[in-house]
Amino acid sequence: MMRLAFFGLAGLLLAAFLILLWLLDPRLPAGLAPQDYDGSGALSREQAGPLLRLDFERIDRNGSGELDGRELRRHILSNWLAGRSRAVPVPDFPEHRDAAALRRWLDEAVAGGHLRSAGMILLREGEVLFEHHAGDFDARAALPLDSAGMWPVAVMMACLAERGEIVLDAPLSRLDPTLGQGWGTMTASGILAHIAGAPAVSATTFPSETGLETAARALMARYPAVHSDPELRFGGAGLQVLAGLLEARMDRSWRRLFVECLGWPLSLDSASFGHPVIGPATQGFLSPGFGLHLSLEDYGRFLAMLQLQGRYDGVGIIEHRSIEQLERERVGLLPRVDRPHWVDPAWGHAAGAWCERRDEAGQCRRLSAPGAYGALPWLDRDRRTAGIILTVDSLPRIRHWLIATRDLAEQTHFPRP
Repeated sequence: MMRLAFFGLAGLLLAAFLILLWLLDPRLPAGLAPQDYDGSGALSREQAGPLLRLDFERIDRNGSGELDGRELRRHILSNWLAGRSRAVPVPDFPEHRDAAALRRWLDEAVAGGHLRSAGMILLREGEVLFEHHAGDFDARAALPLDSAGMWPVAVMMACLAERGEIVLDAPLSRLDPTLGQGWGTMTASGILAHIAGAPAVSATTFPSETGLETAARALMARYPAVHSDPELRFGGAGLQVLAGLLEARMDRSWRRLFVECLGWPLSLDSASFGHPVIGPATQGFLSPGFGLHLSLEDYGRFLAMLQLQGRYDGVGIIEHRSIEQLERERVGLLPRVDRPHWVDPAWGHAAGAWCERRDEAGQCRRLSAPGAYGALPWLDRDRRTAGIILTVDSLPRIRHWLIATRDLAEQTHFPRP
């Protein structure tokens, strides 16, 4: 018995010693080291990313304006001890599911300390059926979308195709004849569905001053694509290359093209592209796959346009047939080699969005585009609903709550006008 107690105490002492060594390590934690773009060994506010910026002053105990390895490790440990790293609990659904119950559901997630703030819009036939902001949520503030921004980008590509500026099913070698096998044989439609053969990397590690074409050339050199049988490889490298080739061929910037296709027609005043970690900017590096920032209200306008088959406020934005092409499921029975761990393995993929449910003809009936910072936009053709839940948090931590909130919203009874 004494021997067991001795070994138990020795184990506790060893664990405490290892934790102390870990806390005193001045190096950045491995997952954050790639964000140290200037090699200083610490993260500035810009380099910290959307989540750490929320607590920057609290983490930066010495007031240096940078987060070093020790400060970040203390933050990680304190979050773990306080339970802030645990998954957000999902309460039982209320017995009476009306708008008031849905508002309480959102408010209680914030009041209980599980979320800082959250906003939600629910649409039916292009009209706002329900909107609520919990906490100090600003519905007009642009928030980081991460991969939820790929959906608007896919619609932007359909707009360019309608104008004759790109052929979605043509090889990239048509944009740049110098491209050979591999990258040159990929198509824009395949890239938007992540089955073109591009590597499953996010492509977020370029310095802020890097131009789109420079980033595209660097990626093609770093990842020489090899032609193989199609398979799902989710990532942003393909879109990064596609955007660089497009901008090099055209006489307008990527930001300008987005404004022409969606920004002006939908009055997306909050829309801005930039670095997924550093944030939006009017020039310099942007990630077309992960760098779009948009407000709750503006994403709602985008979803309303999709729900109305390409029309918004009585004006045609995208042709109906283009919407149908975008919503065609493209993965089928292909192997899912690389996908985010929060995505159901049975889901397929359309252009820019996951296909949760499809019909026998291969058309997606329910689409969604969850983003790593806590965005969940969706469109359900069968239920005739669409919506978005938006916050700034870690998607793995709040994923189950987001899905439950969407389910509750779709089961909520709203009186007919």
